[in-house]
Amino acid sequence: MSSNYATPPPSHQEERGGGGSTSPSGLMQGSIPITSIAGIPIRLHNLFPLFIVISTAVGFFPPSSMEQGFLNMLIVGPVLFMTVLLHELGHCWATRHVGGEVHGILLWPLGGLAFIGHSGDAMDDLKVSIAGPLTHVPQALAWLVLLAACNLGDVTLGATGENFGADLCRAAIVINISLMLFNLFVPAYPLDGGRIFVSVLLLRGVPVITAASVTAGVSMFLGAVIIALGLYFMQFLTIFVGGWVMMQAYELYKLVKVGRVETHPIFAKYANTNGGGGGGGG
Repeated sequence: MSSNYATPPPSHQEERGGGGSTSPSGLMQGSIPITSIAGIPIRLHNLFPLFIVISTAVGFFPPSSMEQGFLNMLIVGPVLFMTVLLHELGHCWATRHVGGEVHGILLWPLGGLAFIGHSGDAMDDLKVSIAGPLTHVPQALAWLVLLAACNLGDVTLGATGENFGADLCRAAIVINISLMLFNLFVPAYPLDGGRIFVSVLLLRGVPVITAASVTAGVSMFLGAVIIALGLYFMQFLTIFVGGWVMMQAYELYKLVKVGRVETHPIFAKYANTNGGGGGGGG
């Protein structure tokens, strides 16, 4: 799974997605409202239920048992749903903390999209980027407590198949740890790690055009690596994530080639400030 959020420049009045070809308005048109949390509208993409149905059905195929099928249904359904939602709420909370605006959250098969924006500097962008992955720490700890409670204090993470509740907790812990590490340490735009990478480059005084060029190149390479891993392990969702990363990286590369980095959501406010210099921390 992945996480992405829009960061429009201060004067921008409309929401934009994390890359040139991922249109937030288009994604929103293919979604339905499901609830609102702290004044933040939550929407569900029409393909998300289909993803859950397909993923659940696969879990019931032999040699999986009926119990494994139901376990898989809970993991890819409510557990993953709440995990990603809390991740995106972390981005939203951080955005409000730095004085920004939150317009909503969209949950879709590749993760979550938080439609947010703020007028802060690169340090504020860094805070917002890190906030999502950090939500997995308390989530993992909460599941660890539940694991201990339903498994007589045994908190080993290897599934045994003997205790349904314990195996569910173990899977939730692994999901949270995996998503945290993936989003923090894979510097591929438009994933959180890619946004963290951009913020660090700007804080180090790297010129905007250079930061954009480096980000596009690194993201294209990592997108290809993610696709290769997906093919090797036959993980179709991983393949789609890698393809999405490569697509967004290519859109950024095209803007770099034609000298229009200032039109890209993540670089716009920096490219239009101080003649395209670095983003500087506060």
